[in-house]
Amino acid sequence: MTLFDRLGGRAVLERLVTTFYQRAQADEVLGPVFARAVHDWPSHIETVTNFWSTQTGGPLLYRGGMGRHIRLGLQPEHFGSWLALWEQNALSEVGPELAADLMVIGRAFAERLQQMARPPEPGPVGFRFAPER
Repeated sequence: MTLFDRLGGRAVLERLVTTFYQRAQADEVLGPVFARAVHDWPSHIETVTNFWSTQTGGPLLYRGGMGRHIRLGLQPEHFGSWLALWEQNALSEVGPELAADLMVIGRAFAERLQQMARPPEPGPVGFRFAPER
């Protein structure tokens, strides 16, 4: 049985996502980011619900990538706040067992985004490739 099924399907995911974003909009760290980035909340809720459907083994509805997040200029405190709020919201909406499974996915997602957002580490100074002769 998939996590999607154990959660109770799309209706529960949509409620989870909706309540998360209601809380995120009121959050002092996350609220300003979402205020700048999201202009059509119903569409955003639909897209994020599709993402979580795909991530939890439900219908494969999300076809997007993560590139849009990179342009937001997210900092470590944003990821920390997002994860803490996601965990708190999941616990209150679906209980500890299912919330733990959602947190595994959330942490992996946050880590991938943070890796994408980090500037590349510079290579050795003065290093030049010289082909063998």
